[in-house]
Amino acid sequence: MNRREALVAVGSVLGAGSAVTAVMPVGAQEDGSGGNESGGNETGGGSGGNETQGGGNESGGGNQSGNASGGGGGGATETVNVVDNAFEPAELTIEPGTTVEWAWQGTQAQHNVVPDSQPEGAGWEGHTSLESGDFSFSSTFETEGDYEYICEPHVSQGMTGTITVTTDTGGGQAEADVDIHDLGVPIQKQYVGVASFLATFVSLVFTFYLLKYGESANTSSPGRDR
Repeated sequence: MNRREALVAVGSVLGAGSAVTAVMPVGAQEDGSGGNESGGNETGGGSGGNETQGGGNESGGGNQSGNASGGGGGGATETVNVVDNAFEPAELTIEPGTTVEWAWQGTQAQHNVVPDSQPEGAGWEGHTSLESGDFSFSSTFETEGDYEYICEPHVSQGMTGTITVTTDTGGGQAEADVDIHDLGVPIQKQYVGVASFLATFVSLVFTFYLLKYGESANTSSPGRDR
């Protein structure tokens, strides 16, 4: 084997080593990320249990006002602010078992929450009494469908609202990408990729340089008489 063949072999080994180095850290990071994500899900489940318990207590308050569905399992709580001439938000989508609180924001005028339409068998009563100032009441929604309601004195001014109860709230798509810093991974994937690219590039330049300039005049022509 002459020097040219030896240099080609060395360059090939260096290039293969760089490629292996590029693949292994990234794979290790992905495996580590998967483990941390799994742990995060378990932690989130524990917190969800605590929130469910709190939601159950609030549902109990709704039962006292006669507006909640009986024996709800307890869920999240959403708030609709009652301001002069508007419900904020006017449209709200929730899952079954969610408690909605209507909170008057120190209003000067009197407002109420009167059901205009609702799913068959829902039996939601709203709050028909006129209230002002700082007041609130809650209802828990179990039956799926659209609940439309109005403020009777101000419906002509557009003071209407809608509660949509559905299991298809898109919650499964709301998961945000996990930040690699939160997972405790010290090296980011893009840095590993850049380093691997540079290592491969340097190996190729080194091989090219040796092939072009590294041989002596004697070894470039092995069959020539010395």
